[in-house]
Order: sequence, then C-alpha cells, then structure tokens
Amino acid sequence: MERVGTRVVRISQPRAYALVLGIALAAFANSLGNGFAYDDTQIIENNPAVTDGALRDVIGAPYWPNSVSGTGLYRPVPVASYVVEWRLWNGSPFGFHLGNVVGHAAVSLVLLTLLIRLVPIIPATLGAGLFAVHPLHVEAVANVVGRAEIYAAFFYLVGCLLFLMGRESRGTRRIARMIGIGGCYALALGSKEIAATLPGMLVLLGVMGAAGGRSDDASRLVEAVAAVLRRGRRIIIEDAPLFALLTAVLAGYFVARLVVLGSFAGEIPAPELVGVTGAARIYTGISLWPDYLRLLLFPLSLSADYAPGVRFPAHAFDAQVALGVITIVGLASLAVWSARTRPTVMLGIAWFALAILPVSHLVLRAGTLLAERTLYLPSVGLSFAVAGIAAGVVTSGVGTRRGWGVAALVVGTALFARTVERNPSWLSTFTVLETLAAEHPESYLAVRARATGLDRTGDFEQAASFYETALELAPGSYSLLAEVGDFYGRHEVWGRAEEVLLRATEILPDQPQAWRLLSGQLILQGRGRDGHRAAMWGLAAAGPDAELWGLVSEAYLTKGDLGASLRARRVALSLNPDSARDWGRLADVLSVLDRVEEAQAARTRADELERGRP
Repeated sequence: MERVGTRVVRISQPRAYALVLGIALAAFANSLGNGFAYDDTQIIENNPAVTDGALRDVIGAPYWPNSVSGTGLYRPVPVASYVVEWRLWNGSPFGFHLGNVVGHAAVSLVLLTLLIRLVPIIPATLGAGLFAVHPLHVEAVANVVGRAEIYAAFFYLVGCLLFLMGRESRGTRRIARMIGIGGCYALALGSKEIAATLPGMLVLLGVMGAAGGRSDDASRLVEAVAAVLRRGRRIIIEDAPLFALLTAVLAGYFVARLVVLGSFAGEIPAPELVGVTGAARIYTGISLWPDYLRLLLFPLSLSADYAPGVRFPAHAFDAQVALGVITIVGLASLAVWSARTRPTVMLGIAWFALAILPVSHLVLRAGTLLAERTLYLPSVGLSFAVAGIAAGVVTSGVGTRRGWGVAALVVGTALFARTVERNPSWLSTFTVLETLAAEHPESYLAVRARATGLDRTGDFEQAASFYETALELAPGSYSLLAEVGDFYGRHEVWGRAEEVLLRATEILPDQPQAWRLLSGQLILQGRGRDGHRAAMWGLAAAGPDAELWGLVSEAYLTKGDLGASLRARRVALSLNPDSARDWGRLADVLSVLDRVEEAQAARTRADELERGRP
C-alpha cells in the first residue's frame, strides 16, 4: 500500500506479481500453437544433437549443426533444454513453445523484483508489465530458438538482482553471493554471447546516480563523469574477488569457444558487412540507433528480417548516420538531464547502450545487421526508463495521475493487441516468409524465397530473374551465392554457375560449400582436371573436408587414376567414417581393381549405414 498525494493506492506485491505474470502469459498464449519455424528446423527438428544426442554431448557441440571449424556459435544452455524437452514432449513443438512463454514470464517477474528495489511498486509494475507485453519480443518468444535470448536475459537479471541484494553482506553470505553471480554469468554466457556485458552492468548499477544531477555547463558535466569513474573504481575494488571471478568465467567461456568452434569469434559476420571497412561498420552501427528507438517506442512495423532491401549498411556519413548521431546525442542528453530527478531513466538509457553493444557493430561485426530478438535484453532499459517516469507521475496531482493512467491503459492495450496479432506469423517457415513477403516485398530474403518456389515449380526463367534480383540486393551473401550457383548448375547453365560460385569462394574462402559445388559441377562437365584443382584449392583454404576429398577421388576417376582415387576416398572416410556414399564409392573402385573381398566388405558397410545399423 502506498500513499500518493492525499489518496491511498492499494496494491500489494503479490498482486503486482500476479498482474505481470498474467499479462506475460496472456500476451503470448496464442504462440503455443506455433510449430517449428525458420531456424528451429535446423537447430532443433533436424539436429541429431537434439533428437538423438545426450546431455553430456551438448557441452562439446556447436549451436549450429554441421558448422565448419572456425565458425558457428556456442550456446550449450538452450541446446541442453532442447535435448531434455525433445524427450519430454516427444518432439512436439507445443512443449517447446510452452517453455518459451513460461521463460518470458519468469524474466518479467525477475525484472519486476529488480525494479521494486529502485522505484515504488506501481511504477515497477508498469515497467515490468511493458516488458511482458511488448511486441518487440515476439521473435524471441514465439520462435523456439529465441529461447537463447530469454535464458540469457533471465540469468543476467538474476545476477544483477543478487548483486544489489547482497552488497552489504559479509562472510559466507558474501561468498555465496559471489558464487551465485558467477554461476549466473556462466549460464547467461552459455545461453547467448550478448550476456558478456554483465560485469559492466553491475558496475553501472552500483554507480547509478553518482553523477549527481543536471549539469548546465561543460565543467560540471566533466566533474560528474569524473565522479562516476571514481565510484566505479571503488565498486570494483570493494568487490574485487567478484570481478576477478567474472573475469575468469569470461576467459573460460572463450576457451570453451576455441575448443568447440576452433576460434574465439566463431560467428560469420552479417553478409552485408563482409569486406566493409572499419569506418563503414561504425557508420552502420550508428545508423541503427533510430531503428532501435522506433522499435522500442513505436513497434507497429516489425520484420522477421532486416536483410538488404529492408535495411542496408552505411558506407559513408550520410543522412541516416547523421540521424543516428542525433539520436545518440539526444538520448545521452536526456540521461544527463534526468540524473538528479529521474535516476532510473538515466539507468534505463545507460542499460540499453551497454547491453546493445555486442550486437551494435560498433565494436565487432555481428552475425546479423539488425534483428528484433537481439533487443530482448537491451529493452529492459526501456522498462527502467518507463518506471522512472511513472515514479514521478505517482507523486503528481490526482488529475495528472488519472490522465497518465488512461494513457498507460490505452498504450498497454494497443501493445497487447499488436503482440497477439504478431505471434501467429511464426507459425511455420512458410508463414514467416509469407509475412515477410507481404510486409517487406523488397527484402532479398522474400525475393530469394520467391525464386526457390518458382524453381520448384519448374519455371526456370522466372526463378533465374528473381535470383538475379536477390543477388543485386545482397551481393555479399555467401549462402545466396552458393544457392544460386547450385541452381544454375542443376539447370546446366555452367558458365553462370561457375561465375557465381567463384564469387562465393572469394567472399568466404574458408567455407567449403561453394568449393564442393564448384568442383562437383566441373567434374559433371567432364572437366576432371579443373574439378580436381577446385577441390584442392578448397582443401587448402577450408581445411580437411570429407566431401572435398570425395570429389578429389571422383576427379581422379575421370582421369583413370584408380589408385589415387582409392587413396583419396580412404582419406574422405577417415574424416567421416559413417558416410554410406563414400563406402559405396569405395566398393565401386575396389571392384574395378578386382579386389573382391574388400569391395564386398565396403558394400556391406554401406548397406548397414543406409539401413541405420551401427
């Protein structure tokens, strides 16, 4: 119960928790009927690590199945949940979506708990309720693999809560707090890389409000910044064992990535940013800030993808970059202005700026130019800001409170309706692409999907036209180039196929797919020597690869060198001993060499693998 002005407002914490829980569950309830869509099919439905694997294998497996060494992502926590739930729900997508909805509700409740420590119960409830219902979160909640965002946010927020709750603790309680925060950090990192900013966020929570208040001249602002830095340094010193542990956790995480993925970075940058200069990357990162603000404040227009056609990178300081600078300066000014009277608003702006950093392209190139799911954790900053504004409103006059209350109800209802309307767009891969094509027909992914559909119907001319349009929009997309090269190869338009595939090998020479397609097509044309050369180039650039060695073997066959073909096929089998095709081709070569018993053994092994026997 709180006294507001001359009126007593009755609201208890249990009611606040029940309200936020109800909003979160109701807003996303109709996503429970969704199936596996888009990335769900590769990461869950068709991933042997999930459908046939064991929990003990998860820690050593990349997030994306069949990812090439040096690429991929490392997210063992959500993958472990997929393994458990696949068995629990017998592969039914309903159970996975239920896990997402419940997980989102849990994040909303932890956020409410955190807000209650900063503002009164009513503003805290409004802030958490906004997070629970925001349409921006549909991609993270209604698409199963969005769980990585949910889990990362949950453990991240619990870590923040433990930090604030136990700052005055001593002895064993302080040790338990430190271990708890360290465990949350490890689990958050194991969910998604965006959680790397947690140590910085803890310092931010500790120094909140240290800058004093509003500054009207540069000297005061400089003094405020200096005060913040002093306070931050003191917090790190006071909690030195904690920050040492978090540093060790982060280092261990990077070591695990190196062991599992073969590199620290892992993820392939967004196709639009491949080959761009450092300046262009930064320009692009700055230009995205108006998009962030629009999606947070006016989430009417949403998109399953912001690929070229919908959004392009910035290659110079243009109007879009200038608008980004204005947005950043405006938000920074608002943060400074609100420091004294609305410190939670300042915290919200700073939270967003820090949380978005790993995916903002301002430090490193991320794997996607812009994605709504990546704003899940950063959008907590909006809840802080709204709670801070509401904290000032509840102390105002009755008329003002009523007006703001009506406005909050209208906005909340509109957001709820938009979320409910948006959830079914993630029903299946078809609905995702259909919705994208309807909302953003200019997207290269929509154009690409149209080309794929036309190819399936046998309309080569129209399919080729759409593929060429897609290439004009996204000339740096490796996967698109490989798909188009394969398309032209299947239709025996060899010259164009070779041209496209060679471009793909120039963009990402260490990826084997384009080399495989190029070598295979050359061999099909009877150009065995060229096919052999392409396969060897691929092996030199991409490293050991069973399929490329198999193509080397095929190339030797076209030249009649059976011995070399046999040796190359055995190398392929040493890299992938469970390939039924390689065992079958080995049997063919052995038969030609009149090595009957060995050929029969190889054929038997191929038959066993095709029947699924060990």
